[in-house]
Amino acid sequence: MTIKKLMIPFLELETGQCAFNAGAVFAKAFKAHLDVIHMRQRITASLPDNIYYPIPATNIEENFHILTEATNQVAAGLKKEFERLCGDRSVSILEHVAHADDRGATASWDDVEKTLPHDLAMRARVADMTVLARPDNHAQSHTMDLIEEIIFQSGQPVLIVDKDRAMEEFPKTVMVAWDGGREAARAVSAALPILRQAETVIIVAVGDLAWDAEPPQSVAAFLKLHGVHTIHMHPRLEKHDQAEEVLLGHAK
Repeated sequence: MTIKKLMIPFLELETGQCAFNAGAVFAKAFKAHLDVIHMRQRITASLPDNIYYPIPATNIEENFHILTEATNQVAAGLKKEFERLCGDRSVSILEHVAHADDRGATASWDDVEKTLPHDLAMRARVADMTVLARPDNHAQSHTMDLIEEIIFQSGQPVLIVDKDRAMEEFPKTVMVAWDGGREAARAVSAALPILRQAETVIIVAVGDLAWDAEPPQSVAAFLKLHGVHTIHMHPRLEKHDQAEEVLLGHAK
């Protein structure tokens, strides 16, 4: 198992830049292709009632042509930024059907009108991983809806990167949060290509696990068979500790 195709939603400038830069790091490590997609909400003069639009529907109907031109201009500007990023990151612009390992990291741009967030999650189903920028605390609700849709409906791994800490190189250390559950097991399996590339993988289980859960030592033994160098930790919770805070502390 390896990573050969990463989907990079490029819906607006800041988050698109962040996701692309992280995606380029992984594309170079795996000689993979970046499926960079600008998916805009389909605008029609007559709007269905069950589709979300970030501005009042009456404004869309009255200014249909103006809005269409505005979205075209936004898309054109984002495509120029995509081309600049490819040059800066030494990523070749190439259609994904022409990608081969000897071409190294490649990327393609696709500008489509679809129904958000559903169609973006469907697109993610034919990628090995989707890369997204982590929204800030003041992000609009439809931004969170978009991310949740991809996480829960794509069926594929999602990497969420921090906008304030640009990823310049492949991570040398990776931490795995382990609670013995099905979701954790699937996450470990999905992350195997990344874990193999890392120098050290730290498996952290916090507090008491379920009675039938495998301990972090079992995960370490499993990953060792895949050539992954691991360290495992199982800190106990004190009386007033929160598992999430302890886990974040170990990550930091």
